[in-house]
Amino acid sequence: MISRTAFSRTRVQWVFSIFLGALALFLGAGAGVLVVGVPDVPKIFVIVAGLFAFLASLARVEWGLLVLVFITYTRFSDVAVAFHSAPSIAKSFIALLIVAIIFRWVVYGEQPEGWQRSTLLLVVFGVTALASMLYAANPGQTQDAVMDYIKDAIIVVVVTVLLHRKALFRQVIWTLLAAGAFLGTLSVIQYVTNSWGTNFGGFAQAPVQHIVGRSSGHRVAGPIGDPNFYAQIMLVIVPLALDRFWSEKKRVLRLIALWTLAVCALTVIFTFSRGAFLAMVVTLGVMFILRPPPFRAILALVIIALLLVPFIPTTYTERMMTLTELAPDTSAQQPGEASFRGRTSELLVAWMMFKDHPLLGVGYDNYPIYYQQYSRRVGLDPRLEQRAAHNLYIEIAAELGLVGMTAFGLILWGVLNTFRQAWRSFRRIGNEEDANMVASFAVGVFGYLAAAMFIHDAYPRFLWLLIGISLALYNVAKSETGRV
Repeated sequence: MISRTAFSRTRVQWVFSIFLGALALFLGAGAGVLVVGVPDVPKIFVIVAGLFAFLASLARVEWGLLVLVFITYTRFSDVAVAFHSAPSIAKSFIALLIVAIIFRWVVYGEQPEGWQRSTLLLVVFGVTALASMLYAANPGQTQDAVMDYIKDAIIVVVVTVLLHRKALFRQVIWTLLAAGAFLGTLSVIQYVTNSWGTNFGGFAQAPVQHIVGRSSGHRVAGPIGDPNFYAQIMLVIVPLALDRFWSEKKRVLRLIALWTLAVCALTVIFTFSRGAFLAMVVTLGVMFILRPPPFRAILALVIIALLLVPFIPTTYTERMMTLTELAPDTSAQQPGEASFRGRTSELLVAWMMFKDHPLLGVGYDNYPIYYQQYSRRVGLDPRLEQRAAHNLYIEIAAELGLVGMTAFGLILWGVLNTFRQAWRSFRRIGNEEDANMVASFAVGVFGYLAAAMFIHDAYPRFLWLLIGISLALYNVAKSETGRV
């Protein structure tokens, strides 16, 4: 048995070793720059950050969880591959965490716990998707999608195995805030300074897309490259930042949370995503109902909002006003804006697929294969290309039918039930701060799911990461209260 003093000393030594290792890496990179010049500063940053993350994970596997959360939410590995010709670090890093878990099990007897429920839910959905290969029009596409799902499911299991303590849950929340602050700050700087000539190493992409009427412009898209999906992941951070701004006792942490709140909210605006705008309004409304803020917090938020108003582009208001076209209008037979016609067509096609194949659907990830066949019958969309459903739930219904909807519904039920159990457990022991943190995270996940009403499942890893953290809250609450 290692004494508390010896353990603390060992931890300090690990931290000191990591610091020295990181310092050596930066000095080595600096020396290389002096010798060969500055070939690619972002590439040097990616390499150094990757090596630093590797050292931290070796020191403590729980730190590896935080690194996994950060690199997943910022798409660090994808950016490194796409923009800096670096090898994928995500696969090897997850493998490292799995080896560390097994090592602790074999050597120290730390048997992984709390993964059984999440694994069962994931297996049910995975088997449903895999079975659809038997009748899918393009089984190869289904197979590729299932392989991606398995990778994401492994992340969920790893998260539920590692996340067991409330202190680590708090660190996970702050890691998400750090990811949001990092991406949001780059996007706000890019938009405010019109720095469209740089993508900040791939973490701040901004394609020119349609905005409203005949006008087009840059829409911030972060490391994803698509503004709608970028807005979806950034709005998750908003309630987390609000909670930390209201609850943190240290002033510096409250200021960091406030900064994160401001840049993430502005980033959602600068994406010009209408679905994310609606989801953020609903999310903030739910947050204020669940956690009525103190007067000083309301005053601070009003001041911040007034300061941010000048940064909101006029075209943003015009684009949001097009949402009125979705209101019932007996004088119009079809939505006016082209994008609304396309979305309407995609939703109608998904509904028609579901009606034709209500039990099993058309096959996992096979909606695009059938789109043109059904679209011609709808007659709203002139585009001759494969399209997605632009709604996560109706997409699952079209591709996997009632069986798939049930399997996915069980996962969502498990998530919601875990939120309820963890929140009640913390309140039962009088731990209001952690109960509020659970509530804010639940609101963030709700915001993501609300935005999924308007976009499909093109980047599912974010959703599965959030699901993994959510399901792990059962373990966190149980370890703190002894029961759930």
